[in-house]
Amino acid sequence: MSFTESRLELIRGLLRQHQRVDVKDLVDRLKVSHESIRRDLRELETQGFARRVYGGAVIDHQESDQPFSVRLRLGAREKARIGEAAAALVKDGMKIFLDEGTTVLACLKHIEARKDVTVVTNSLAVATHFYYQATTNVRILGGRLRPVYQATFGPEAVAAIKEHFFDLAIIAISAVHVERGFMDYGEDEAILRRAAREQAKRSVIVADSTKFGRLGSIHTFGLDAVHGVITGGEIAKEYLDKFQKLKVDVIHA
Repeated sequence: MSFTESRLELIRGLLRQHQRVDVKDLVDRLKVSHESIRRDLRELETQGFARRVYGGAVIDHQESDQPFSVRLRLGAREKARIGEAAAALVKDGMKIFLDEGTTVLACLKHIEARKDVTVVTNSLAVATHFYYQATTNVRILGGRLRPVYQATFGPEAVAAIKEHFFDLAIIAISAVHVERGFMDYGEDEAILRRAAREQAKRSVIVADSTKFGRLGSIHTFGLDAVHGVITGGEIAKEYLDKFQKLKVDVIHA
């Protein structure tokens, strides 16, 4: 096995273990140049094993294909920071929408402190969390249950959303692309997110840094369709410039 192939195999192992690698860490670990590591990551992307993101690469799987318990653990620290920042937008007396995304779940323990908040959700996990919270009113949407998401989808869920108006919608997303906008892997998720956004006075996307540069299979809505984006890691300057031009607030948690 050549030195290059040995290096690629080591990077594959790190990606399997940690889901993400950083160029700087690989340079320090492998004692090679930044350009060598970038070539390696390009090769892994060509092979379909990794996807390059700002500062490194992530393992190239569709998060939506992973079991709920696995998705919950991916990037947990970053999601926790994002969740706290998103919850800071929730004020007493608000009516809010929370979708089924695992990044959204990180908001919940911080929302508990708010008084007289009404939460509308398609997520069983969100509804269960607030089961014993007397200060939070919860309404769960009907529809077709998809166990991999622990959430409801379909025409019934969308119709139910349209009966509500929200002060704030906190929405997760599968992919953020500078040219193609916010994207998902499934039509059900995209349709439900569109409906929630349309019914909200203010809508924010919560997305960890691995979502940027990723391509989904469904265009959910444009980058200018929301009021803000909350992320927990560094993102490429082209995204910051794009959001600034579109007057979309970016919050770094």
